[in-house]
Amino acid sequence: MVRSRSSVFALALPAIATVLSLTVACSSAPEQQQLQKYFQASRMRDNTTLANIATVSFSPTEHGSVQSFSITTTSPEEKRPLKLKELATAEEAARKDDEEFNKKKKAYQDANRQAIERVLAAEGANKAVAKGDVAIQQAWAKWREESAEYSKKLTETRQALSAERALVDPSLYDARNPVDATKFDGELIQKELTIKAKVKTPEGPTQDKDLHVRLTRADLTGGPDGKAVAGRWIITHISDAPAAGS
Repeated sequence: MVRSRSSVFALALPAIATVLSLTVACSSAPEQQQLQKYFQASRMRDNTTLANIATVSFSPTEHGSVQSFSITTTSPEEKRPLKLKELATAEEAARKDDEEFNKKKKAYQDANRQAIERVLAAEGANKAVAKGDVAIQQAWAKWREESAEYSKKLTETRQALSAERALVDPSLYDARNPVDATKFDGELIQKELTIKAKVKTPEGPTQDKDLHVRLTRADLTGGPDGKAVAGRWIITHISDAPAAGS
């Protein structure tokens, strides 16, 4: 059967469109592909996918839904040494110091329990302590003051370690091959993007918005037996981009 040239061209259109689509997808920047996946998962409320690629959300009911976007700027990568190993060491030292101090404090409390109870009762009633309990009152006040200092130091080291892990662990997460990043050296790598997006607002209308996005990746080196682990890029920040000149 002989087909006309126009018929052959019409039949070829779907194949051409598929090839063009694949070419665009393959040639687009990795950042473009990741953001496309992120905004699609956000629209679909696909929390499983989002957990693998981001630590922040772009909620359709709060922020709206990105219908399309283009990347306008990409900053050079900024790198800094990872602090996990030293922060984990500091947290462990603070924990041991706190435990040792609390043992000594408990020993003192057990040896002077009745006098301490009298002191606390007098303080609770806003009364002066008995003359014989003044030394205990002063000593117990010092114990409490030092206890607060040890507790504060432990809290601060734990918060610092947790903040660093919040940036590092998502980039390295692999349920089949878990990694304890505190056993490694390495780098934390970040880059900033600005994008122009058409956002369908929760109220309905579509608006043009400039958004600021931060991508973060952790690369580990110097682990047990010289092991190295390359992390993946994770979206760790998204917000309205600052106005020009601000």
